[in-house]
Amino acid sequence: MLIITSLYIMKIRVLSIFSLLLIYINCVAAQVSDSTYKKWQDNKLAVRIVFPMQKDSKGNSVKDIFSYTNFNADSIVSLAVKSGMRTVIAPAKTGDACLFDTETCKENTEKDIIKELSEACSRNKINFGIYIPVKEKFDNKGNHHSNSLDKTIKKQITELLTKYGKISEISFDMNPKTPEESKELYDLVHKLQPECMVSNDAGNGKYDFCNILKFHFGKDILECCWRYDSSLSSSPAAIEIDNAESDAKKIISQMAEAVSLGGGFMFKIHLENDGRINGYDKKIMNSIGSWIKENGQAIYNTVHNPFLRDFEWGTVTRKGDTLYLILSGKYPKDGKIELYMPEYELEKADGKLATCIQKNGVIDIAVPASAYKGKSINVLTLKFKQNIGEHQPEPIRAITLKQNNATPHYSISGFDFGSTYKSTVKYSWYFEQLMLKQLELIYTDQEKGKNLEIELDGRTYNVKLNSGKASSLQVAEGTVWGKQYVCGPEERIFHAPKDITTDLENPPVKNKNWKEVSAGKHTFEANTNNTYYVMQEIESPKAQNIIIEAGAGNGIEIYLNGKSIMKHLNPYGCDFKTEKVLIPLQKGKNLIVMRLYNRIGKGISYILRKTKDQTVYKQELTLTETNKKKNHRLTVRQAGLDSCNDDMGLTNLRIRLRRIAL
Repeated sequence: MLIITSLYIMKIRVLSIFSLLLIYINCVAAQVSDSTYKKWQDNKLAVRIVFPMQKDSKGNSVKDIFSYTNFNADSIVSLAVKSGMRTVIAPAKTGDACLFDTETCKENTEKDIIKELSEACSRNKINFGIYIPVKEKFDNKGNHHSNSLDKTIKKQITELLTKYGKISEISFDMNPKTPEESKELYDLVHKLQPECMVSNDAGNGKYDFCNILKFHFGKDILECCWRYDSSLSSSPAAIEIDNAESDAKKIISQMAEAVSLGGGFMFKIHLENDGRINGYDKKIMNSIGSWIKENGQAIYNTVHNPFLRDFEWGTVTRKGDTLYLILSGKYPKDGKIELYMPEYELEKADGKLATCIQKNGVIDIAVPASAYKGKSINVLTLKFKQNIGEHQPEPIRAITLKQNNATPHYSISGFDFGSTYKSTVKYSWYFEQLMLKQLELIYTDQEKGKNLEIELDGRTYNVKLNSGKASSLQVAEGTVWGKQYVCGPEERIFHAPKDITTDLENPPVKNKNWKEVSAGKHTFEANTNNTYYVMQEIESPKAQNIIIEAGAGNGIEIYLNGKSIMKHLNPYGCDFKTEKVLIPLQKGKNLIVMRLYNRIGKGISYILRKTKDQTVYKQELTLTETNKKKNHRLTVRQAGLDSCNDDMGLTNLRIRLRRIAL
């Protein structure tokens, strides 16, 4: 039964799918065409072929025990097509053996695997991508000192992109590259094949799309094109928990979540030593294919969840005027799904598994328990009379826009895959203010000279922070800096949770303790991916803003009272960099924790101290005309960065709203 209550609704301005695409495109320094970029996003699903490793346990070549006599490219590609995939990705090398025709490898397989797969993909009209593991010589600290790509790497890339037809995308597995090398690699690929998408493995923000190995970036919408690597990266035996249908259901749930966040999904199929597809993987892919055949409209050509929130019952994708509710979570306790959508009028629902009523802006869906039982994940379809845009948040009522009341927008940045983290590339605010006429930009020496791109209600202002009037913050009398402590090292990637819980009795590193240190600069020996923590207590007689000086090598993150307020990698190869950080202290005890990260350095240095220079600058921006709207949307990013994926470094910036010109 389907009951639809018609409502008179107010028309609101919403983003169309095309507008969303432009947002993504503007965030990526891509050389591919807009149509190629959109096609990659819309395709969503890919499968990577995993070949047996050509090494024994001691690292010696054991090529002779592997045989590709039963390798059949058409069989692999046909399975991909049947499973609903849009792209097949193959490695160009496995171990020391090259899977394509080249003179750059000492060991080649008896077949030109890349040629056979490329031709099979062409026959089946499916995209073909390549993955290249790159082996290089490094010192015992994992460092290299070249600013130019290795000649062998360039030759192999050139061969792959000139001898095997159209390559839709290319990924890499290699150690950190200098920014010059990353640019050379990125430019070389696009010179050979302008429409070939380059992955973030190229390093230093030079990419067209991201491969994300785990959901360790949080459930945020990313301002870049990305794809999640599935759990099929494990060996088949490791994932066989129940049966192929059960495992397929778990993987479909992960896929739906990735797509609902605006990303894609990459499955993996493993080959046996004789070249045949692993039987368990094949069963899983067939189950996934059956689900895609019935529910592919909820995956392909869709955009992210408009509500920007989690639902215990499952997740949501959208396409034009339609919402797809993918019941991949837990059955709701009261058997109901509620969506608050006062701007939209429901036209019809599929009605197969639920009763749907719209009243007073709320869509109330009664879901039977049977919808969550069985071997498959069910999908509910809701069609509206209007296209579905972003869910509008409640406007904030604040005189000053700042980091802690902003919506951060993220991309993916890093020297390489190992140092990859979620970089902040933009802040946005939706706020209430009548007769808005002027903005006052407040910043420190850290932001001085930077170029900002400010968009207010669709109008863009380009501002350089160089004409502000200087004034000083007055540090309250009675502000006391306590003792300073260090803890570490531990080995971990740069990405870390947004929150940290620690004190003297609860150190952040297992089997390590906080050690008291004197104020000043300190240096420690460090290996790749080593992390240290510095802790500083400050007692403040009142809530106040103060400027501190913080310094680190490869990467830095600062937590205030358990919350991350600043995080970024420093320029590649930077031994040490100090900066000014604005700290909003609360009344009473405040705990600052600084996290130091090493990726390519031979050591870690740090400094964390109070500074006498408490200078801030106030610069006016008068709007073109007085804005008489009640509610406004403002976004700010830094212009002129080497990569649109780099962290913009504007955590200190504050924007004060003024109703009239002074």
